[in-house]
Amino acid sequence: MITLQSAAVPKSLWTSIAALCFAAACASESAPPSSPPPTITSAAGGEVIATYAGKQFTTEDFRREVARLPPRSRVQLTTPERKRQFVDNFILNELLSEQGRAKGYDHDPEIVRQIDDLRQRLMVQRVMRDYQEAPVLTDEEVQTYYDQNQRLFSGAQIHAAHILVKDETLAKQLREQLDTALDKFEELAKTNSVDTATAARGGDLGFFGQGRMVAEFERAAFALEKPGDLSPVVQTPFGYHIIKLIERKEEPSKPFDEVKDRIRVAMVNQRRQELVTTRFDTVKADAKIDVHTDVLDKAELPSPPPGAADAPEISGH
Repeated sequence: MITLQSAAVPKSLWTSIAALCFAAACASESAPPSSPPPTITSAAGGEVIATYAGKQFTTEDFRREVARLPPRSRVQLTTPERKRQFVDNFILNELLSEQGRAKGYDHDPEIVRQIDDLRQRLMVQRVMRDYQEAPVLTDEEVQTYYDQNQRLFSGAQIHAAHILVKDETLAKQLREQLDTALDKFEELAKTNSVDTATAARGGDLGFFGQGRMVAEFERAAFALEKPGDLSPVVQTPFGYHIIKLIERKEEPSKPFDEVKDRIRVAMVNQRRQELVTTRFDTVKADAKIDVHTDVLDKAELPSPPPGAADAPEISGH
């Protein structure tokens, strides 16, 4: 749906439309009032709001198109003027689309490619929605998790440090190095960690309690028992962490009823991710994927379009 402010339509066209609207407004001021037109009912259902190019736009069409709008746009259609503008925009969009089809643009290779790309993205989103259905957890499973992991639900605070890197291979190499050289943790954090807020102080995070860190990090950190203990490589949305326990202040565990909802959410999310990963692995295994890396390594990248080199780089962080 295009709007009257769309930059995709030439300025001259909007100037013409504005002039026509102004002329129509002036004419309406000078013309004597007339009785409203009789109500017309469409054979397809609903009363006819407008006719154009041999077609009808009905109240059913209006409801259907408004329902497709995002809520923020939908609530703006509160005045007759806004409703009329919406109908005008819909009809203009239809008329311009018809002109495009008459010129054969619906068969234009670039338009067809973009439609195919959009269709693929929408189907992938729908499949991912299927994959991410929440698994069913029993109350007994939640209770068992609490009984086996009470340390994770204590009021304890821990003092920890971490090394964060983006590459899993590098994280594993650093973890192996620390197995025999724990005293180098601060040095490795300063030279390798991409967490700029903590790297300069050897990865030191200070003291923190439950609920301060992302779930994956928190589980691994609070599972550490003695000062100097190291976690395995922990993956979070930020990258790959190695966590070192510096100090621990114990507090009694929180009652089950106080944390059971948080446990259930964490378990559902973890199992959902495990199911998605398993399904990904199954899909790829069934497809018998074979990547010829020698050919891929020699593949040349296309030249950037003109002006692309001058465009500002967009950070992925």
